[in-house]
Amino acid sequence: MVSQEERREPSQITGQLYTAAGQAQQAVASIIPSALGGDSVLEGGKNLEQSGKLEVDEAKSKKALEATIDSGVGKAKSALGYLTSDQTRQSEGNKESEKAQWDYKQATSDSIAAVPIPSKEGLQGKLESVQGMVTGDQEKQREGNVKAEKAAWRDGV
Repeated sequence: MVSQEERREPSQITGQLYTAAGQAQQAVASIIPSALGGDSVLEGGKNLEQSGKLEVDEAKSKKALEATIDSGVGKAKSALGYLTSDQTRQSEGNKESEKAQWDYKQATSDSIAAVPIPSKEGLQGKLESVQGMVTGDQEKQREGNVKAEKAAWRDGV
């Protein structure tokens, strides 16, 4: 039995490898006669596949939680930048929040390359925010952030 100190972090890659290995073991077991232990090999393959799926789910849940926290920190940093008229901090917060949204989408999707797709309003807000960053117009950036954030809450992005 593995102690808590020895337990490694869950990994989607390792989980997928275990799942594939379990499926391969089951395929091999299907051609082994029961008299030669085919049933036990099959059962081992099923257990390995299930273990892999559980590890993938655990890794995704952990990543989704981390992304949610990172998004909140990014949004707080952006708000602090706005309140203190610190354009750099506001932009850093926006970037951190955006990265966290991508991480969350990856963690909660079954697709290999899931991309968060904002609504029209969300995209307009993001573009206004970028325009504000480029021109140094904090009010424009804030308005864009608010618009994008409202859309994100509605869209779940």
